[in-house]
Amino acid sequence: TEPITSFEKYTCEGSYFRALVPSTWTRSDRNAPYADMTRVAGVKFEGPPNSEGVPASIALYWYSGERSFTTSDSYINARLGSMVREDAERGRATVDAHVAGRKATGFKMKTFELVMLPHDRLDPGKDDSPLVYERVAPSRKVIMDDHYIVLPASKGFFVLHYRVPEMIAEAYRPIFDKVIASFEPLVP
Repeated sequence: TEPITSFEKYTCEGSYFRALVPSTWTRSDRNAPYADMTRVAGVKFEGPPNSEGVPASIALYWYSGERSFTTSDSYINARLGSMVREDAERGRATVDAHVAGRKATGFKMKTFELVMLPHDRLDPGKDDSPLVYERVAPSRKVIMDDHYIVLPASKGFFVLHYRVPEMIAEAYRPIFDKVIASFEPLVP
Protein backbone atom coordinates (compact mmCIF):
# COMPACT_ATOMS: atom_id res chain seq x y z
CA THR A 1 0.00 0.00 0.00
CA GLU A 2 1.12 3.50 -0.73
CA PRO A 3 2.35 5.48 2.29
CA ILE A 4 0.16 8.52 2.86
CA THR A 5 2.05 11.73 3.33
CA SER A 6 1.43 15.45 3.30
CA PHE A 7 3.55 17.93 1.38
CA GLU A 8 4.88 21.41 1.96
CA LYS A 9 6.53 23.98 -0.29
CA TYR A 10 10.32 24.08 -0.20
CA THR A 11 12.42 26.84 -1.76
CA CYS A 12 16.13 26.14 -2.06
CA GLU A 13 18.52 28.56 -0.33
CA GLY A 14 19.75 30.94 -2.99
CA SER A 15 16.34 30.53 -4.72
CA TYR A 16 17.58 28.15 -7.42
CA PHE A 17 14.39 26.05 -7.39
CA ARG A 18 11.25 25.18 -5.46
CA ALA A 19 9.18 22.01 -5.10
CA LEU A 20 6.70 20.24 -2.90
CA VAL A 21 8.44 17.93 -0.41
CA PRO A 22 7.10 15.38 2.10
CA SER A 23 6.39 17.45 5.23
CA THR A 24 6.84 14.56 7.66
CA TRP A 25 10.22 13.45 6.29
CA THR A 26 13.40 14.46 8.13
CA ARG A 27 15.82 16.93 6.62
CA SER A 28 19.22 15.23 6.39
CA ASP A 29 22.30 17.06 7.62
CA ARG A 30 24.63 15.17 5.25
CA ASN A 31 26.38 17.13 2.54
CA ALA A 32 25.36 16.62 -1.07
CA PRO A 33 27.53 14.26 -3.14
CA TYR A 34 30.58 16.13 -4.49
CA ALA A 35 29.84 19.26 -2.39
CA ASP A 36 33.56 19.37 -1.61
CA MET A 37 34.31 19.61 -5.34
CA THR A 38 31.79 22.21 -6.54
CA ARG A 39 29.16 24.58 -5.18
CA VAL A 40 25.85 22.86 -4.38
CA ALA A 41 22.54 24.10 -2.95
CA GLY A 42 19.53 22.05 -1.93
CA VAL A 43 18.49 19.39 0.51
CA LYS A 44 17.90 15.70 1.11
CA PHE A 45 14.82 14.41 2.94
CA GLU A 46 14.64 10.99 4.59
CA GLY A 47 11.40 9.07 5.08
CA PRO A 48 10.63 6.43 7.69
CA PRO A 49 13.16 3.56 7.77
CA ASN A 50 12.24 0.10 6.49
CA SER A 51 12.43 -3.00 8.73
CA GLU A 52 16.23 -3.02 8.32
CA GLY A 53 16.58 0.59 9.42
CA VAL A 54 17.25 2.09 5.98
CA PRO A 55 15.05 5.05 4.95
CA ALA A 56 13.79 6.09 1.56
CA SER A 57 15.20 9.48 0.60
CA ILE A 58 14.54 12.25 -1.88
CA ALA A 59 17.28 14.76 -2.64
CA LEU A 60 16.92 17.95 -4.67
CA TYR A 61 20.10 19.79 -5.59
CA TRP A 62 21.39 22.55 -7.81
CA TYR A 63 25.03 22.11 -8.88
CA SER A 64 26.82 25.31 -9.93
CA GLY A 65 28.65 23.76 -12.89
CA GLU A 66 32.00 24.97 -11.57
CA ARG A 67 35.34 23.23 -11.01
CA SER A 68 35.03 19.41 -11.08
CA PHE A 69 31.49 19.17 -12.44
CA THR A 70 31.17 21.65 -15.28
CA THR A 71 28.44 19.69 -17.08
CA SER A 72 25.59 17.43 -16.11
CA ASP A 73 27.34 14.63 -18.06
CA SER A 74 30.33 14.80 -15.72
CA TYR A 75 27.95 14.31 -12.77
CA ILE A 76 26.07 11.45 -14.49
CA ASN A 77 29.35 9.66 -15.33
CA ALA A 78 30.58 10.01 -11.74
CA ARG A 79 27.34 8.59 -10.35
CA LEU A 80 27.21 5.70 -12.81
CA GLY A 81 30.80 4.88 -11.86
CA SER A 82 29.98 4.73 -8.13
CA MET A 83 31.97 2.25 -6.01
CA VAL A 84 28.76 1.09 -4.31
CA ARG A 85 27.03 0.32 -7.60
CA GLU A 86 25.67 -3.24 -7.79
CA ASP A 87 24.67 -3.35 -11.47
CA ALA A 88 27.73 -1.89 -13.21
CA GLU A 89 27.22 -4.40 -16.05
CA ARG A 90 24.25 -2.26 -17.17
CA GLY A 91 26.71 0.42 -18.23
CA ARG A 92 25.63 3.96 -18.94
CA ALA A 93 21.94 3.42 -19.67
CA THR A 94 20.09 6.75 -19.65
CA VAL A 95 16.68 7.84 -20.89
CA ASP A 96 15.37 11.16 -22.15
CA ALA A 97 12.83 12.79 -19.88
CA HIS A 98 10.94 16.08 -19.54
CA VAL A 99 10.59 17.86 -16.21
CA ALA A 100 9.27 21.39 -15.70
CA GLY A 101 9.14 21.86 -19.48
CA ARG A 102 12.85 21.10 -19.87
CA LYS A 103 14.66 18.22 -21.49
CA ALA A 104 16.27 16.07 -18.82
CA THR A 105 18.26 12.86 -18.50
CA GLY A 106 17.03 10.04 -16.30
CA PHE A 107 18.85 6.96 -15.13
CA LYS A 108 18.42 4.18 -12.61
CA MET A 109 20.92 1.97 -10.90
CA LYS A 110 21.19 -0.40 -7.98
CA THR A 111 23.54 0.40 -5.13
CA PHE A 112 23.91 -0.93 -1.62
CA GLU A 113 23.85 0.31 1.94
CA LEU A 114 25.62 -1.58 4.73
CA VAL A 115 23.60 -1.88 7.92
CA MET A 116 25.68 -2.62 10.99
CA LEU A 117 24.29 -5.45 13.10
CA PRO A 118 24.58 -5.85 16.86
CA HIS A 119 27.22 -8.37 17.82
CA ASP A 120 28.86 -10.02 20.80
CA ARG A 121 32.61 -10.15 21.21
CA LEU A 122 33.88 -13.03 19.16
CA ASP A 123 36.47 -15.45 20.53
CA PRO A 124 39.70 -14.29 18.86
CA GLY A 125 41.25 -17.75 19.17
CA LYS A 126 44.02 -19.15 21.33
CA ASP A 127 47.41 -17.47 21.56
CA ASP A 128 49.19 -20.53 20.15
CA SER A 129 46.84 -20.82 17.16
CA PRO A 130 48.48 -20.29 13.74
CA LEU A 131 45.24 -18.66 12.50
CA VAL A 132 45.04 -14.90 12.03
CA TYR A 133 41.63 -13.38 12.68
CA GLU A 134 40.28 -10.26 11.04
CA ARG A 135 37.78 -8.36 13.16
CA VAL A 136 34.98 -6.97 11.05
CA ALA A 137 31.75 -5.60 12.43
CA PRO A 138 28.88 -7.80 11.22
CA SER A 139 26.73 -6.05 8.64
CA ARG A 140 23.93 -6.75 6.21
CA LYS A 141 23.92 -5.45 2.65
CA VAL A 142 20.65 -3.75 1.70
CA ILE A 143 20.13 -3.36 -2.06
CA MET A 144 18.92 0.13 -2.96
CA ASP A 145 17.11 1.45 -6.04
CA ASP A 146 18.49 4.81 -7.14
CA HIS A 147 16.55 6.95 -9.61
CA TYR A 148 18.10 10.17 -10.93
CA ILE A 149 16.75 12.97 -13.07
CA VAL A 150 19.28 15.59 -14.18
CA LEU A 151 18.09 18.87 -15.74
CA PRO A 152 20.31 21.47 -17.37
CA ALA A 153 20.18 25.14 -16.36
CA SER A 154 21.76 28.22 -17.94
CA LYS A 155 24.29 27.98 -15.13
CA GLY A 156 24.87 24.53 -13.69
CA PHE A 157 22.26 21.79 -13.47
CA PHE A 158 19.64 20.28 -11.18
CA VAL A 159 19.62 16.77 -9.71
CA LEU A 160 16.48 15.04 -8.42
CA HIS A 161 17.41 11.80 -6.67
CA TYR A 162 15.16 9.08 -5.22
CA ARG A 163 16.93 6.36 -3.20
CA VAL A 164 15.00 3.58 -1.53
CA PRO A 165 15.45 -0.01 -0.32
CA GLU A 166 14.60 -2.28 -3.27
CA MET A 167 11.77 -4.07 -1.42
CA ILE A 168 9.77 -0.86 -0.82
CA ALA A 169 10.72 1.08 -3.98
CA GLU A 170 7.32 1.00 -5.64
CA ALA A 171 5.45 1.92 -2.45
CA TYR A 172 7.21 5.29 -2.22
CA ARG A 173 7.36 5.98 -5.96
CA PRO A 174 4.17 8.15 -6.01
CA ILE A 175 5.79 10.48 -3.46
CA PHE A 176 8.82 11.00 -5.72
CA ASP A 177 6.52 11.42 -8.74
CA LYS A 178 4.65 14.22 -6.92
CA VAL A 179 7.94 15.96 -6.03
CA ILE A 180 9.07 15.75 -9.68
CA ALA A 181 5.72 17.06 -10.95
CA SER A 182 5.97 20.07 -8.61
CA PHE A 183 9.65 20.84 -9.33
CA GLU A 184 10.10 24.40 -10.54
CA PRO A 185 13.54 25.66 -11.58
CA LEU A 186 14.06 29.34 -10.71
CA VAL A 187 17.26 29.58 -12.78
CA PRO A 188 16.70 29.76 -16.56
